[in-house]
Parts: sequence; C-alpha cells; structure tokens
Amino acid sequence: MKSEGRSSQVDRSEPQENPGEGKKQAKLLGGRISCVIGILLGMGGIVAALLGASDDVSSGVLAIVLGVLGYSLGARRLGAATVVLGTVALFFAVAASTGLIPGVAPLGHGYNG
Repeated sequence: MKSEGRSSQVDRSEPQENPGEGKKQAKLLGGRISCVIGILLGMGGIVAALLGASDDVSSGVLAIVLGVLGYSLGARRLGAATVVLGTVALFFAVAASTGLIPGVAPLGHGYNG
C-alpha cells in the first residue's frame, strides 16, 4: 500500500498570519491620519489668511510637521502633498500679513479714525 503523505502538507484553506503586518498597517493608518489633519490645518490657514482673520503661521508649520510625520510613517504620497500644502499655507500667511496679496488687508492696519 502506498502512503499519500497528506499529513506533511500545509493546509492552505486557512489564511496564514504574517507577524508584523498589523503593526505595519497601524503605522500606515497613523501616517494617513496625521496627513489628513495636516491638510485640514493647511487649508484652514489659507482660508484664515484670505479672510484676513489671522496672520498666524503656526497652522502652516504644523501642517509641514504632520506631513513629515505621515511620510515617515509610510504614507509617502499623502505626506509629500501635505508638506507642499503646508509650505504654501505658510508662505500665503506671511504674504497676506505683509499686504502682498491684493484685496487682503494686513491685520492691524485698518484704522477707523
């Protein structure tokens, strides 16, 4: 009688667990979340500068930092886009605060007297 040798084969019906896959997915999710928050901060900084509500550059700086964090956690394209948007927000806020953007008066320069 021949032995079929089925006891030495690996059962392929159950998915194999890859140790470390969950950690990699958690890092990627954290990177994406930080990038989305950075994009929201960058857009908020641009809108605030357009409305003349703020001349604060911290939202642009935070967007850049969160983009770098997201890039280092694995969200490469989204992280790079967040850094670019944060840089644009930073320069836009500085330009609006000095009066370089037409139609946007610098904060503190509108005298009512």
